[in-house]
Amino acid sequence: MNIRKIAGSGLIVAAIAVTVIQFIPAPPLLIPAALPQEQRSAHRLLNFEGISNFRDLGGYSTQDGRRIKWGKLYRSGTFAEASRADLAGLSALSLETFIDFRSELEKTEEPNRLPDPPGFTVIDIPVLDDGNKALVGEIMDRIESNNFDGFDPNQAMLTANRQFASEFTPQFREFVHTVLQADGAPMVWHCSAGKDRSGFAAAILLRILDVPPATIMQDYMASRAPALASRKGQLRVLELFKGEEAASKLAILMGVEEAWLEAGFAQIDATWGSFDNYVETGLQLNAADIRRLRDNLLE
Repeated sequence: MNIRKIAGSGLIVAAIAVTVIQFIPAPPLLIPAALPQEQRSAHRLLNFEGISNFRDLGGYSTQDGRRIKWGKLYRSGTFAEASRADLAGLSALSLETFIDFRSELEKTEEPNRLPDPPGFTVIDIPVLDDGNKALVGEIMDRIESNNFDGFDPNQAMLTANRQFASEFTPQFREFVHTVLQADGAPMVWHCSAGKDRSGFAAAILLRILDVPPATIMQDYMASRAPALASRKGQLRVLELFKGEEAASKLAILMGVEEAWLEAGFAQIDATWGSFDNYVETGLQLNAADIRRLRDNLLE
């Protein structure tokens, strides 16, 4: 969810930060795939300046002992505050596909800053388009009225993850087939904070690749710290001008909880009967497709 419109005063802070950062020499971007094997996991979260939660899914072990190739699958938050150094770093990743899960509202409020020309194909797969607009509208009304009676941010995220597994199956089908058609070429997918829509996409893909459930959850929860850090200034401004309750409600929405992903997987079972049936019927991947994904993406 995009809280820029909600924490409008934070725009000033963000704009100043982006302006200043352009003139501070950036440390070299550490690309895990280019590092010695033993150093890669420690730098899974790439050190971009203005792109938050950009992570390489390489190195995760599957249940049969294979590993995901480094430098092939990336997940990320928004690129709206990418610096000049970040744009140069993106070009060094040799990306061929760039998937944007954000709603039209989010893309209008936080347009991506990408290399010009980008050098990769940009694919829009909006998820929670109308729902995001409605949720942002409700939160803004509640902040203005200072009335949070009956508003449960945790419940809102549980509902969203259930919708990912049912209502938005066509969008995640397009996602996995885009990965399939990429044939192992480097790609990235992102939403606003890189934790919910991007997190669900990563989770189902990792499960298709036969990564153990504990590792999938570990990757999902790894979004908490960078997602909250990326909105820290805006949350502080919101607390200053609108109060602690408003900031705390938004902070919950900007984090991640294990129960949210668990709700998504439980909904898969409830809607499709099993994860295997979800893959075959919902995502429309056959056995040959799955073998192709694993051959292209696993060492």
